[in-house]
Amino acid sequence: MKKLIIIFTIVAFCGSTAYAMDMSKHIGFGGWAGGIMPINGKVSSEDKMSDYVGMYAFPAAEIKYVIIDKVAVAANFGYGYMPIKDDKKPEDLKDQTPALNMPYFSLNGIYNFGPMMKAENNKLNPFVTAGAGMYMWYFSKNERTDKLPAPCDTTAEFKASSLGINFGAGVEYFAMEKLAVFGRLNYHMVMMKNKDKFGEDFGNQGFLTFGAGVTYYLFTGKK
Repeated sequence: MKKLIIIFTIVAFCGSTAYAMDMSKHIGFGGWAGGIMPINGKVSSEDKMSDYVGMYAFPAAEIKYVIIDKVAVAANFGYGYMPIKDDKKPEDLKDQTPALNMPYFSLNGIYNFGPMMKAENNKLNPFVTAGAGMYMWYFSKNERTDKLPAPCDTTAEFKASSLGINFGAGVEYFAMEKLAVFGRLNYHMVMMKNKDKFGEDFGNQGFLTFGAGVTYYLFTGKK
């Protein structure tokens, strides 16, 4: 039994192929899940967004194309959902689940450090990423359905489609030749400020997303 464990460990960590070294001309299909939480930004003169909504689950998907070994481009799709804290709920919604919903789409560039690592059988690929996109956010009365009214214009809904930027870092581990597991962390700055609809004190908002997932790569070039 001990011999089997030793053999398995050697195979897992000392494989003969340096998978992370060059994934040029591969397209990757990835999915990941983790959490989202507000980091900075105010909703009123008294409250920050982190006082108003809490951390919750965050699913996302990614399609990326590795142009050369160190550089990739990616399209990201995610859904942020953060329930309003009990002490901040409107009185008429105490028995419901009002929340900030934030589906988004972004285009990112990725720089891979795996090809620069000297280990002969390297399977690790640290990376950094940055990009921009559109965040279609809204405050809902009951989970993801009816919208709350805007603070300064009750005839309008408390929602907007806002530009945002994001940047972050992570690391992939190639468990198989075409299959990688990864962990990542991203900061998102969303330009939510609109004083006419949301008030003078409602500002641009920063969020942190984090999690782990898998990516499957397909080769798109000619053999």
